[in-house]
Amino acid sequence: MRLKNILVGLSWILVSGLHSCVDDRGNYDYTDVDELIPITISGLEDTTVMMRSVLHIVPELGNIKDEARYSYLWYTIPKNVFGYIPRRDTLSREKELNVEITYESGNYHLIYEIRDTLLDVYTNKDVTMVVQSNIGKGWYVLKDVNEKTDFDYVNLKGEKTENLIAEAGEEALLGKAVKIVFQGELYTPVIENPDGTSTQLDNKKAFFVLSEQDMKIFNADNMNLFKTFEECFYEAPGVRRLQNCVYNSWNDYLINDGKIYSICGQSMNSGMFGFARPGMYDLHSDMITTYYGTLLFDKNNRTFYDAAANGVTLNKLAEDIGGGISPSTMPVDLIRMLPRDETNPGLGYAVMENKDKGEYYVFDISYDMTNYPFVGIDTIPVSCEMPRAEIMTANRVASCIYYVKNEPGEDVLKVYKSIAGDNRESELKKFPGEKIVYIENVVTPYGTAPADVFNNLVVLTNSSSGWKLYRFNIIGQTPEIETEPVVVYSGQGNARYVMFRGKN
Repeated sequence: MRLKNILVGLSWILVSGLHSCVDDRGNYDYTDVDELIPITISGLEDTTVMMRSVLHIVPELGNIKDEARYSYLWYTIPKNVFGYIPRRDTLSREKELNVEITYESGNYHLIYEIRDTLLDVYTNKDVTMVVQSNIGKGWYVLKDVNEKTDFDYVNLKGEKTENLIAEAGEEALLGKAVKIVFQGELYTPVIENPDGTSTQLDNKKAFFVLSEQDMKIFNADNMNLFKTFEECFYEAPGVRRLQNCVYNSWNDYLINDGKIYSICGQSMNSGMFGFARPGMYDLHSDMITTYYGTLLFDKNNRTFYDAAANGVTLNKLAEDIGGGISPSTMPVDLIRMLPRDETNPGLGYAVMENKDKGEYYVFDISYDMTNYPFVGIDTIPVSCEMPRAEIMTANRVASCIYYVKNEPGEDVLKVYKSIAGDNRESELKKFPGEKIVYIENVVTPYGTAPADVFNNLVVLTNSSSGWKLYRFNIIGQTPEIETEPVVVYSGQGNARYVMFRGKN
């Protein structure tokens, strides 16, 4: 009973105290903050600024007399953030703002604070600062000059910015260019800070840039360097022979020196590739991604495998219960594996060669990591040139493969059609004095405004005057193209690869 009485007494004291705080009608004097610091701020409005440009603001202050007693502070806080607490960042402690903006694109609170250092009171003004990136939607041409890799950017208006890596103050990659990949969301790198601590970043956009000897990962908003080659891996491989990289369905896949690495984006990660899948295998550089893994071909064992993004092994594929050709220990070699659409996983072609029989085949692939992968196998007529071409790509819709034939003084763009009979190949366009180095069927992503939708066959060429990028309209759902290009972009250097970025 004593304990109960004590608890009741404490409860009464707390309630009484709370009541007295609420209903306290004591005679206190309060001074309005505007009387303590009557300064007014004008000349500061909502603003839009381009990334890496200088923002200069001269505020107009009223009712200020002794400026020596005041301190000034400019800072920002991100707007509309989800999943983490927004961080305040100090821009300046000067009366006027004069600073280079290196933030990622987005909306920010821009706050100007004036503090009376004697009374320790302050007033401020909060406006919106919209940061826009000078890189975004458009065409990215990966190239090399004197075996140093960089890339140019052509925006949707056709305006070109050269050498984005050098422009950002970073070192170009050593070696000939291989590929550039855009990851538009969910990159979560761990960044080492100068004081020895580390920070986990959230939902970033990234460029994966590959040369034959190097790889770097950049922030795709402001070109800040996220990772060097050594930092891209939990354990960096001893041999640098970068072959291919693909991002699809939250996951990243990399082939280096015939080994497969991955980053599983379905769970929190450090933005680094895990360990290579173990085994005595040597992968072809081509792959076709699925939603949760990637389809690969081992040149040593002539076997198709898949590698799940969150797995640690190479996995054999299902056999055809109807007795079709086995995807394991095959009597054929892979020439090319061609994705039909890296955003529509598991669809593509495999061009195969049987050296003993002197035959070539096209395997039609539709695969989701659980089923037998080949939905059709077609023998290519012996007269066809396509299997011996170095450059080829698949049409996303029509059953055909575009390829390049090298002829004296010019390259010829041709098409192989999956039709009955021997007359399967036809010429589309000649490129006198130019060498075609890359072709791809590029379409605008889902959700693009109708006025901006296109379905192009893009052709990247090199010549003594530099690179050219041609965009040809594909006619409907056919293999044919309009032979007059929609537009032609050009630049300097030896181009190797082109990527279209369809969203900011």
